[in-house]
Amino acid sequence: MRAWAALLALWLVLRTAAGQVPNLPGIRDKGFIRECVQVHNNLRGGVQPSASNMRYMSWDAALARTARAWAKRCVFEHNTYLSQERQGHPNFSSIGENLWAGTYQVFNVSSAIKSWYDEVGSYNFATQKCTKVCGHYLQVVWAASYKVGCAVHFCPSVGYSSITNAAHFVCNYGPAGNYPRQPYEMGAACRGCGGEPCAKQLCRNADRDKVVSDSGWHPDWDRPAWDQYCVSTVVLRLLLLALTILATWLLPKHWSVAPVTE
Repeated sequence: MRAWAALLALWLVLRTAAGQVPNLPGIRDKGFIRECVQVHNNLRGGVQPSASNMRYMSWDAALARTARAWAKRCVFEHNTYLSQERQGHPNFSSIGENLWAGTYQVFNVSSAIKSWYDEVGSYNFATQKCTKVCGHYLQVVWAASYKVGCAVHFCPSVGYSSITNAAHFVCNYGPAGNYPRQPYEMGAACRGCGGEPCAKQLCRNADRDKVVSDSGWHPDWDRPAWDQYCVSTVVLRLLLLALTILATWLLPKHWSVAPVTE
């Protein structure tokens, strides 16, 4: 009975520990995908001054895989592999990237993307100058970028920052933006779409806007990141496995019926 009580106590502790890991959305979560795309397009369609050539953004699974692979590194710096050919996407030769990190309790897709867009206050469209940081804003509203893929990953900490129990949110864009020129052409919405249909102030194209399904591609540099969270997860699973084996061995002994003698 003491052994069984000890196993039961261990099981309760492990359940509690496992429950502390936040349930953040994956890159195949339909609600997550929809929100990432909608928030980007709502912001792109509402830029001031208005854009004449702003393309609609649609989801790209390969970009999302790249974002997930980098988010798992739990470092708050840009992906060093994006400058290498075909290391960030099977087709795009240039890929943009935005990063966000904060405690997982406050993570919200809309708020994170909006924080990038809010850098508009530091950007002068006429002079193309930034008074502070504004590169994230420029990538969000880069007219020629038309694919996006995002991922969020739980990190015990992100790089050398003071943020712990963090949600690390990464979005990748194709093709990349944020070059030393204005992010879009100013003018009446969709006037510069080249005859393409206009919807909610954005240029639409049936072929370009197709959602790229997951073809199984993944970046070559994506290897398991043995951070504290990963190690804890593996140890927890091994302990649960040991607990299950012990329980299956002890239960028959405890509940076995004594033989009846006459």
